[in-house]
Amino acid sequence: MANLSEIPYARGLRRNVASIVVLLAAFDLMLAILIIVAGSQGVYRFAPPLFLWVLIYAMVGLQLATNLRALSSVLRDNITILTFPVIAFLSATWSLAPSHSSYSAIQLTVTYLAGFWIGWRYRPGEIALIMVLALSPLIALSLVNWATGMFGEVYSYAGGLLGIFGNKNTLGRMSLLLGLAALGLFVGGRSRPLRSLVLLGVFVMATLSLLLSESATSMIFMLGSCGLFVVLTMHGYRASFRLAMFAASGLAILALFALFAFGNFNPADEVLELLGKSSNLTGRTFLWDIAFRQIGAQPWLGVGFDAYWDSDRFLAVDQIQRAFGSGLISFHNFILDIWVGMGVPGLIAISVSLGTIATAYVRYYLAHRGVDAAMMLAILASAIGVALFNPLLHGQHSNMIVILIAFAVSAQIEMRRRSVSKNGNGADNAG
Repeated sequence: MANLSEIPYARGLRRNVASIVVLLAAFDLMLAILIIVAGSQGVYRFAPPLFLWVLIYAMVGLQLATNLRALSSVLRDNITILTFPVIAFLSATWSLAPSHSSYSAIQLTVTYLAGFWIGWRYRPGEIALIMVLALSPLIALSLVNWATGMFGEVYSYAGGLLGIFGNKNTLGRMSLLLGLAALGLFVGGRSRPLRSLVLLGVFVMATLSLLLSESATSMIFMLGSCGLFVVLTMHGYRASFRLAMFAASGLAILALFALFAFGNFNPADEVLELLGKSSNLTGRTFLWDIAFRQIGAQPWLGVGFDAYWDSDRFLAVDQIQRAFGSGLISFHNFILDIWVGMGVPGLIAISVSLGTIATAYVRYYLAHRGVDAAMMLAILASAIGVALFNPLLHGQHSNMIVILIAFAVSAQIEMRRRSVSKNGNGADNAG
């Protein structure tokens, strides 16, 4: 009987199938990168955002339609993550701008579904690699703009580097994400010299752009997240190193207590002065005061998702945008933004969504204690911390929430995959 591989038609068919598989994989990778790039706002100087998001919506819709059965199972297993966009939709019923709230809620839902798709399609380490592939060119171009000015405006009015972004804090946040992803891949990867050298270079590049951005919140949480990453991966270090780390931490705590007790030391003022910031957090306390006044007026249900900035009923909006620019549409604190927009139901909803994500991360770390799990927890901690001072976690088209959801879904699938593999190996050994 003839070997099937010797038949010309069979060989051609096999080559065609292999080509299709490669093309589909390339399509998936391009979509994942495009979602993270567009969500960073880093290409808005080069391409209209509307065009990018229409393209992404079409591509995500195609993925959902062609993988409906598999993705429906993933959605069912992580349904509580969708609590926040569901309440955002419902808030249109009491919104001061119902059509705008509905439209924004649709955008938010697609953003969440994009995160589900990436998490279903890729493993945690692969998601970190996609982050590096997507964000590295943006940060590199930002440094090119810093050196040459060839892409337009270089610095913000406050003095920090814009790069190719519209806001220095956006550059800071993207540098933070890139740095943590590169650090996780560098520590957890196999010992390949070239790969390690490239990742180290990416980490240095991210750190440099973060410093140039002068984004204080991102700098502080970069340091804190790297420290958390070290603590979470400490079980892999030698006992002498762990002892030295604990001893250094204890001495630092004692030194801080001494400064508090015997010196006129205010840590918040010292940090802000070191970073060149004012005690009003660059105007954030002014925004927060307006938010609290609005919450006092409508504390229970709010004014509708994303409706505050679209409504013409609030004189404070004109006051804010005259002071900070017409592009400002946030109180720079995700809790206050949600409370103003969606009231108590919104706060409960975001707590459920983020709680589900955090639970998946913690379970994944406790089950495996791997470097990828430690990196995920460091990214989660930095995301929530930075979102207390910047618009980040609650908005539509945010690549941060896409990344957090993707890691959570991927971690759930990975735990299930390893459990099945372990049980299968146990059955084989028993047999």
